[in-house]
Amino acid sequence: MKTILIPVDFTSASDNALEFALAWSRNFEFDHIILLKSFYSSFYENVLLTTEYVNVSQEQRKNEIEMLRNRRQTFIDRLDPGVKVSIAVSEKPLLRSIIDIVESEKAELIVLGSDHVSHFDNSFIASQIIEIAKASPVNVLIVPSICRFQAIQKVLVPIDIQAMGLLERLERFRIKSTRWLDKELMILHVDPKEKYTLRDEVLERNEKSLREYLKNFHLDVYYSNNKSILNGIIHFLDEHPADLVVALPGRHSFFYSLTHKSISEALYRDTPKPVLILK
Repeated sequence: MKTILIPVDFTSASDNALEFALAWSRNFEFDHIILLKSFYSSFYENVLLTTEYVNVSQEQRKNEIEMLRNRRQTFIDRLDPGVKVSIAVSEKPLLRSIIDIVESEKAELIVLGSDHVSHFDNSFIASQIIEIAKASPVNVLIVPSICRFQAIQKVLVPIDIQAMGLLERLERFRIKSTRWLDKELMILHVDPKEKYTLRDEVLERNEKSLREYLKNFHLDVYYSNNKSILNGIIHFLDEHPADLVVALPGRHSFFYSLTHKSISEALYRDTPKPVLILK
């Protein structure tokens, strides 16, 4: 089965990600959806709990399991009969819970809801997005809380045009679903030193190889001399609207090595478009 995993924490960011994932599953032929809730609490919280607090927590847990079941039923009512919807409850930390489900259920995609600068709701899942994206062995789709699903037609792919080997991930992604064949790719190379203005032999060869490598896609290649990768991408989106941003590994990835948290966090909070991180 083609499986999508959606961690939930019942915030508006999480609920919006559920709505987005519902539409995504229809458009890209997923036939199994898993809703995951982690009830993990730290050792120190357990030590300090009073009897009164334990009772409240048990009642809250019961309520949230019921909420999880209600969301599952909503999915079932709105999806085709052949699509399976499951719920998973874990006592482990969120990241560990996600990795376990990915491994046991062979999930191909994780969908995460993120807060946005204009719509902050203190989502527990959103606070761990960088860690989850870094550790995930499968593709991760990050959905800003202000983003609503629309048909994916134009896709922005910021890359280092010299890192041609990374484009293999795009090719693998296309093979997995023929519904990506008609998408328009906008390849963006951010180069503050403006070497692309020289149009030297190396650049010409790399661009030609890129077009040949991705010949089965509709694509255009763009260059930016912005001093900041972050600003270069955001300004490009202002001028060339896209429905999705695809992040590849590498120096010009949207998630710069998935370690520069300040840059990564600014990107997913400032950008009103969903970001798909390919693995």
